[in-house]
Amino acid sequence: MEGLIAAAEQVFLSKGYHDATMSDIARQAGMSKRTVYTLVQSKAELFAELLAHRQSKVQFPTPQPDWTLGDTLFANLMCLAQFLLDPVQLSITRLVVTEYAHSPDFSRAFLSSRMRKAKSHLENCLNDLSASHGMACQDTRELAAMLFGMALGEFHFAALSGARSAPTPKVLEARVQRAVTIFLAGLCPEKAGSGA
Repeated sequence: MEGLIAAAEQVFLSKGYHDATMSDIARQAGMSKRTVYTLVQSKAELFAELLAHRQSKVQFPTPQPDWTLGDTLFANLMCLAQFLLDPVQLSITRLVVTEYAHSPDFSRAFLSSRMRKAKSHLENCLNDLSASHGMACQDTRELAAMLFGMALGEFHFAALSGARSAPTPKVLEARVQRAVTIFLAGLCPEKAGSGA
């Protein structure tokens, strides 16, 4: 299956989802079309497998005993940033956005699914922090979206649109650290002052 997914990635990125055919993918994978259809039922299913495969590479860090709230949020946001700003991942996201013209429902489903998974990890992180540190988190979904947008939104949009390249690690780290500091200062001011 890995070989088929790698072939699908190459074909989708070179031709676009709409113009890619299962024959193209089978040829790239060195398989018969019949073999491909024993592994997946459709092009949409294969594309979903590709997205799931890429997302499976994201390994969120395990919080360490000496980490503060800020350390935990910073580490998780950096992990998300490395995934979302990866050149191949940016190309795949552009491909999904481009597909909107041909199939709005398809594009919407894939985009919302990917972003929801990324943000749901932040939501879970905020829920855990709320339980362990007594933070007042009434709406973790909205808070996760706000933190994500403040830390990564501009960089992600700029890289996707080609307005500018992805930030250097130093610039990215500084932005994420500042966003976490501002976020915690608003959420739990008594902890922000102590470096939590």
